[in-house]
Amino acid sequence: MTELDLALIRALYAAFDDGTLRFSFEPEVDLRTGSVPGMTARLQWAHPERGLLDAADVRAVARFAGLADQLDLWALRAAVTECRTWHRMASGSQIRPPRLWLHIGSRQLARATFAAEVIGLVRDRGALPPGAVGLAFTEETLGRAGPSLPPLLDRLRASGVAVAVRAFGSWIGSPATLDLLPLDLVRMDDRFLRATLRDIEGEAVFASMVTLAHRRRAAVLVDGVDSARFAARVTDLGCDRAAGPAFCPPLSVDDARQLVLGRGRPTHARVPRADDTPRPAPHDMQPTA
Repeated sequence: MTELDLALIRALYAAFDDGTLRFSFEPEVDLRTGSVPGMTARLQWAHPERGLLDAADVRAVARFAGLADQLDLWALRAAVTECRTWHRMASGSQIRPPRLWLHIGSRQLARATFAAEVIGLVRDRGALPPGAVGLAFTEETLGRAGPSLPPLLDRLRASGVAVAVRAFGSWIGSPATLDLLPLDLVRMDDRFLRATLRDIEGEAVFASMVTLAHRRRAAVLVDGVDSARFAARVTDLGCDRAAGPAFCPPLSVDDARQLVLGRGRPTHARVPRADDTPRPAPHDMQPTA
């Protein structure tokens, strides 16, 4: 073990308490109304010497240090706490804060106590409104989880926790994922989508997936939308929501809270059109009211 490794481990231990572990928040935009029905919390670590580390780097250090479970639990608690802050700030107003999504990995899902931990946190100090918190799993994580998964997801949803599949299209089990699992949101992988939409046959395959998701009462979101033209195209294909630089970069905690409250934003939301110049800034969006 190198001196650098030891220093990273010591710093990660301290990060649980010193405020350097944090989230950024990526808004998702309703393609028809311009409202913001959800934001995804993305883990970051502001390391004092190595700069801002993304979630993959943080989790790699945590696994090396034997702190993976501790990091997962910290992220879950911190996300639910931030969601409570949003609802407390909006209390007494007509604003309905966006749903807060958190990515959940296969290790965390496999824990026997996972569902109980989530439900306990959501219900602690008074239940959050149904759907206030959502958990997002990769398609591969869901596909490999086994026969106990559907009842577990049903239990979470019955307790008011929304469920999403993310990176959809990046694994082999796509149709079965939509057909068998209880889901609130399907997040399409933009690389899969761009490859699929190269011809008429691909568009037909994609349209069938959107139809199946809607039949199962799940909304369809496209990640990585980087232009107004692409946003217009996925809107025409029936997608409900989008996230990416064409709409808004990830926001800091303070900026996300301002978006929750609608402060400093115009009164009319705006969705990019195919002939627009993309504007990668949060000022064109409104929280869901």
